[in-house]
Order: sequence, then C-alpha cells, then structure tokens
Amino acid sequence: MNDYNEISRCNRCGFCQSVCPTYLATRDETQVARGRIFLTRMLLEGRYDFTKDEDVLEKVNDCLLCQACVVNCPATVRTDDIMLAARRDFMEARGLSLFQKLVYRGVLSHRERLDRTSFLMRLYEKSGARNILYGKTLRRALDRLVYFDSFLPSGLNKPARTRLNEKMPAVNQPKMKVVYFLGCASNVFTSETVWSAVAFLNKLDVEVLIPKVSCCGEPHHTGGDEGEARRLAKKNVPLIFGVEADFIVTDCSTCASALRHYDKILGDCAEAAIAKPKLSKVIDLATLVTEHLKPSSIDLKPLDIKTVTYHDPCHGIRGLGVKAAPREILKSIPGLELKEMEGADSCCGGAGSYCFTHPTMSGLISTGKVNNIAATKAEAVVTSCPACSLQLGAGLRRAGLDTQVAHPVALLAKSAGLKV
Repeated sequence: MNDYNEISRCNRCGFCQSVCPTYLATRDETQVARGRIFLTRMLLEGRYDFTKDEDVLEKVNDCLLCQACVVNCPATVRTDDIMLAARRDFMEARGLSLFQKLVYRGVLSHRERLDRTSFLMRLYEKSGARNILYGKTLRRALDRLVYFDSFLPSGLNKPARTRLNEKMPAVNQPKMKVVYFLGCASNVFTSETVWSAVAFLNKLDVEVLIPKVSCCGEPHHTGGDEGEARRLAKKNVPLIFGVEADFIVTDCSTCASALRHYDKILGDCAEAAIAKPKLSKVIDLATLVTEHLKPSSIDLKPLDIKTVTYHDPCHGIRGLGVKAAPREILKSIPGLELKEMEGADSCCGGAGSYCFTHPTMSGLISTGKVNNIAATKAEAVVTSCPACSLQLGAGLRRAGLDTQVAHPVALLAKSAGLKV
C-alpha cells in the first residue's frame, strides 16, 4: 500500500456515512469509509502493525467493497482500492487465512474440485440431513450452522456444465457469436439460469461458445491474494479473449466486472496484450439482450407471477453501470408489474463470500434488504448476480418468506416458452 496521496485526499466530510451498509447496520465510525481510511493511514505511518493488529485487519476485511462510498464521495476517494491494497499487505505479512486456503485456493482455483463439492452439497440436500437442523432444540444449539445451510437452494441441480458442451450445437446462419463465461456460482448454484440463457440466445440465432474456464479470480483479488488472481486470469485469457467472438457475456455481474479489469490484474505480460484490446467486449447478459439483440420478434406470454422487484448488484450498477437493461427486460414481459423497492441499489451484504466470512455483519445488512423486499409485497425478487441470489434467498428463507429469486433473462426465457 504505497499511495499515501490517495489516502490523504479524504477530508472526513461524512458523506460516506449515509450510504455505507456496514455503518448503517452498526453506527460504528470504524465501519465507515472515513474511519477505515484513517486506520490505513495509521498503518502507513507506523502507528499500527500489519503483523499484529487484529482489530485493524478486521475493520479492513469488514468492508464490502460495494463502492457506495466511492460514488458519493465529493473528493472521489477510491476507498475500495485502498482497502484492496491494505488486504494485500496484510496477506503478505500474515499469509492466507484458513478460509482462503480451503475455499479460494483449495476449491475455487480448481474447477474439478468445485464440481465434486457440488456433488456433496446435492447429496446432503437430497438425503434429508438438512431437515434435522430445523428442529427447535437443535436449531437453538446450532444457529450458526442453520445460517450457513440457508444459503443452499432447495432442489439444487447438477452443475450447468454437465448439460453444456464446450461448443453448443451450431446455429444455422448465426447473427452473432458470443463466448459465455461460466462463473463458479452460476455453474453450481444457479444452473437453471445458465440453461435458460443459452436456450434463449440460441433461439435468437446466437452461437454460444462455453470454454472450460477457471474462476474469474475476483474472490482471490478481493481477499488480497493477488498472485492467485493473476494466475487464474492468465489461464482464462486465451480461452475467452483469444477466441474470435462478437462479445464475451456472463450472467454474473461480478464476473463481468472482474473480466473487464483483467488489465489491472495482469500487469505487463503476454496475456495482458491479448486481453486489453477486447476488454470492451465483456458485457453482462441483460445488456446483451436489450442493447444488441432486442428480441421483439419473440412472442412472450404472461408468467405465473404477476409482481416482481429488482435488486441492483453492486458490481452491476457501480462496477458496470447497468441499471436500465434488467428493468427493461422485466417491463417487456406481458402482465408483469415491476415494484421498485427502497434501497434497490444498496448492498445486500452478500459481497461474494462475505456472507460466510462475516455472518453477523452480513446478516444485519440482509435483514434490512429483506424488509425492503417484503414491503413491496412482490412475488419474486430479481437480480443479475448469482451471489446476490444466494444471499437474498437465504435471507428470505430465514425470514420465513416464500418470495422467489430469479434472473431477469431466466424469466424472459420462461415467458418465451423455453423449458430447461
């Protein structure tokens, strides 16, 4: 962490207080951008020690990296970049945490291990073992385990890749060719969305290529493990940027945001030279559909649900600048009413794996988001990020609500009569 000038630009005005999810949940000054920046300044000045000060590390890691403070800062201080730099320095001084070793490097860095983990989760869910957790006595004793279990969707399907070939069946006279980046969460937890999206793109005469990519590297990057993030990016570049295609598309706004910033992760190397000219081709699924395909020729039918609300993922609205596209899709479905919730663009508290590493803080933020969803009385909440889908679904499940969670393009495919 060497950009002392960036840290010094914070004038402690307090604009970040009104938008920071962790501060709004705790009212703790060290949980807001200006408080965290002050702590990192103390680190640089030697008043705290990267190898010893657990409290400072905790506050740095508590940041969701949602960028709400960045877009509301009069001085445009990049608090997210400062926190990322601090995490890298902590990681270099202290090494990887057990969670990073087991989950990030142990599972996410290896596609085959992720598939095997998915099998174990399906076995656990289908065996009925999870039902034991919800008995009253055991639930009180194992509250935290119940919290983690709530993130596992009911009826978990096989990974999306098991039904998809690396190259989809050829489309006669394709209008467009896209590389579909299949992210970890999309592949394992929201496979129906992937199947729906591919079927819908094929119906619009789009040829879809699905390379065998690794994790996009964003979990490692945000956790300070820059070396592993760079290694994964180097593996992915030839597979997605080395292919001739009109667009590189993904149904995950986090993956899209990560891919768009591969030049920053890669630095100066051969892979960076391949990726840089094509970074602008990276696009999220909803934007591809609304801005480049415009499926007005498809006959859409009403859905079983009549009302929906939309949650803006942080990487979608602030990382990619996507707001109108998913709403345009929802408004195009006959008989479907979009009911905007309060704080639609506020972080849901998921933030990738934050919901697992910071369950208390994440739970507090989730409760506020669930209350806003419930206030709309919508039958479903829609979002363009599988990690947000998991967080929203878990929060709704813990609240005893049966509100559905869906991707806008999955609803569009269903309205078009496509069955997956």
